[in-house]
This record gives sequence, structure tokens and C-alpha cells, in this order.
Amino acid sequence: MLTQSLNVMSYNRHNPHMAEEEKNPEDILGKPMQEYRIEVDEVGAGVERFYFWFTQYLQSGPPSGVFCKKIWKIRDIYSATETSSYFGSVEQRKGLQQDRVSQYLATIGKMIKDLFQIVRELRIMDERYEYYEATHLDKNGNRKEGADDAEVALKSIWIDMVEGGAKNPTSVLGLASQVGFTILPDLFFTIHPTSREKVNAEMAKLGEQGINRKIQEVLGRKLWQYMDWKEKTDREITQRKNFMLKYLRQHYNTINMYIGWVRPYLQNLKRLQMKQNPEDVDLISAFETSKIELELFGRWDKTDEKKQLWDYQPFIRIRLTYVTIPQMAYQQEYQRGAIHTGRTIIQMSNYVMKKDKLDEYKKALEEEDLELISGVIGAMDALKDELKKYLKEAGEKFKEDEKKEEKESKLKLYNPFTGALDGFKELFGIKLKQKEPGKKYKSWETEDQKSACKKEAQGSTYRVYDVFKKAHKLVTW
Repeated sequence: MLTQSLNVMSYNRHNPHMAEEEKNPEDILGKPMQEYRIEVDEVGAGVERFYFWFTQYLQSGPPSGVFCKKIWKIRDIYSATETSSYFGSVEQRKGLQQDRVSQYLATIGKMIKDLFQIVRELRIMDERYEYYEATHLDKNGNRKEGADDAEVALKSIWIDMVEGGAKNPTSVLGLASQVGFTILPDLFFTIHPTSREKVNAEMAKLGEQGINRKIQEVLGRKLWQYMDWKEKTDREITQRKNFMLKYLRQHYNTINMYIGWVRPYLQNLKRLQMKQNPEDVDLISAFETSKIELELFGRWDKTDEKKQLWDYQPFIRIRLTYVTIPQMAYQQEYQRGAIHTGRTIIQMSNYVMKKDKLDEYKKALEEEDLELISGVIGAMDALKDELKKYLKEAGEKFKEDEKKEEKESKLKLYNPFTGALDGFKELFGIKLKQKEPGKKYKSWETEDQKSACKKEAQGSTYRVYDVFKKAHKLVTW
């Protein structure tokens, strides 16, 4: 059975109570100028062909189309009754992807946990490396400020870790308990030769001050051992840090790789998640039925003599609602899929609105996207600047750094006022793209644009409606 109806909408067609209940997102678009409605009820024919007919006709140019410059698919919602075979087929596919997602997320979680350990180890290395860095000579061969304090800290570490502290009777602190060696720790922590060659010179100075030969001999030997340990551990901690930085970068990139792998699965699971409405009269649990809701938007770009888009543009909105009986059948290569047959409700309407109004409408329709991914990334964000600092040391580049370099290069090429303006644009998230200033139209020019857009939207929408009926052998007049 084929049925059709035409309804040129009036502005009071809405129930005022319903308008108060749902202000968004329909209120963003406003009331359409016209609305056409077609219902097609064919039990033995598939419904997919209607959707693809509209997309091809909107994209094709005259005389076989209306040539919409841009087309958007805004909604793609489907649901099925729990006892239907189609529901079981979708749930089976969803279960396979859920298993894969759980494996990836478990791996990502373990790697993020290891990431914290790597950063912690690098932090400990930095604390130790600061002591070695402070004891290095500057470019002029002089000791840096704070070198003595860093040297004392390293000597304390050497006594505790290498010699065993006061428990070892042959250590610096252990010998201090013996007669004649009480002054040994004071001399050890006071004398800081910059190289092993200067140890003998320091011992000669002690001899001139009246320190006995035995203390000079033991102190010289301890300083030699300490200098040897310091030189080797300095080289070792530098190599270890370089290795850990490279390993951190590899680990971080591997996590990003796994996140890139899991993202399509999460998006697929979101699409496979049926939007079940228990109050929907078209879906009965005991019946073999499904419901699909699709929404298309097309825009005819109207430009001025400089090829700049007008502020107002003509739009067409096509909503398709399918209430079908999914029939599971084997397609090519023995893949079992559903063939949807049943009733199709097509609603076509047209609008004249600002070119960015559709973006506002889409934003109102969007749900929170992939909270799980943001949670995973949020776990890494807990390290924040510390992780970013080590990744930069390892050679990783971030977008904000590239933008900063680009801004600095622009500051060199252009005047300082242009560079400052670009900096503010970057700060507030505006793309640093050179654009010609938009033309400001006068009120009468805007009214002329609206009139031209209204004529385009009404004529082209009716042409879509009329050609669709003729192409599918519906009654026309």
C-alpha cells in the first residue's frame, strides 16, 4: 500500500504545551517554511533504497539532481525488539567487540600504571643528578655556587651506601672512633678536590698545617675512592637517565597506539548501542520489528561576487523513519545480514538560516562522546607537567609547542601587533588561519539574500519531493 500527503505548514501547527516541553534542539532551527510528508508501506520491498536515492539526488547536479554543495548526516538511530533475530545478531557482534575492547583497556591500564613508576624513577634520578650537576665546573673552570653543599651530600651517600656507615670500622665514620683519627670525618667533609690529580696537592697542604702522615695517607685514600665512585656513578646515572627518557617516550607512544586502536571499537560499540524507548508504540517485545531514524541536512551555498558565503543560506532537512520487519538472510560470502522491509515515513522541510546555525543544532544533539577514552587520557593527565617535561627532554613534540614556534616565526616575519593578535587568537582557541574579513551587508542586502534563499529552498525542496514521487511511481499532481 502506497500513501502520501502534502502539508504546507502554518506557524501554529505545534501544540504549545509540546513546545514548552522540548525547546532544544528544535527551537534552534525554528519553524520551517514548508514541510512535505510521504508514507510508503511496502511489505515485500526493502527500505534502504530511499535513503540512498536522497543522498544521490541531493549531490547530483541538474537535470538529475538539485546539487546541494554540502550534505550532513545528523542522526542515525536504530532500535529493535529484544526477541527479534536482528537484536540477537547485533548483540552478538557487539559482544565480540566488547571482548576486544576489554583486552585493550586492560593493557592500557597496566601500561599507565607502569608509566607512573617510570616517571617516579626519573624524578629520583633528577634529585640525585642535581648533586652531580652542581659539582661540575663551569665553562671557566670554576666551581659553581652550592658545589660544596652538593659535594657533602654526595660524600654522605658514598659513606652510607659504599662504606656501610659507622657500622664498618674501616669507614670514615668508623675510623673516627679510634684514637688519632677523630679529625678524619671533618677533613673528609671539608676538603673538596675538583679532580683526583689535586688530591696529593691537598694532602701536601695538610702536611704544612701539621696534620700527621697517617691521617694524610688514610684521607688521601678515601678521597681517591670517593672520586672514583663519583666519576663512575655520574656517568652511569647520565646513561641511565637517557635510557629511561627514551623508554618513557616509547612507552607513551605505545599507550597512544593502543588508544588509537581501541577508539574505533568504542565508536562502533556506541553505534551498536540501540536507543530503546519502552514507550514507543511501534516496538512490541513479542513482535519481530525494528525502528530506524535518519536525518539529513543539505545546503545550497549562495555566494557573492567574491565567492564569499552569504550570512544566510538555504537548507533542506530530510527525516526518514523506518518501521520494518528485519529478515535475516545470507548475503554474499555467507555473511548473515538483515533485510529491512516495511513502512517508511519521509518528512522534508526547508529553512533559511545563518550558515553556522546547523553547527549549533548538531552540538545540541550530541551526547557526551566516549567518556571511557577521556577517562583513560585523564589518568595520564594526573602526571600533567611532569610527564610532559620528561617527554620534551626525550624529544617528543606537542601541538602547543609547534604553535608556539609558528607564532615566534610569525613575530619575526610580521610586525609585533600582528604577532600579539595571533597570540590572543591561539590563547582563546581560534585557528591561526589567514582569513579575509567578512563583508558587512546592509539591511536591504540581507533582506534580498533571505528572499533569494527562500526562493531557492522552496523551489528545490518541492523539486526533490516531486521527483521522488515520480521516480517511485507515486501519485503526482
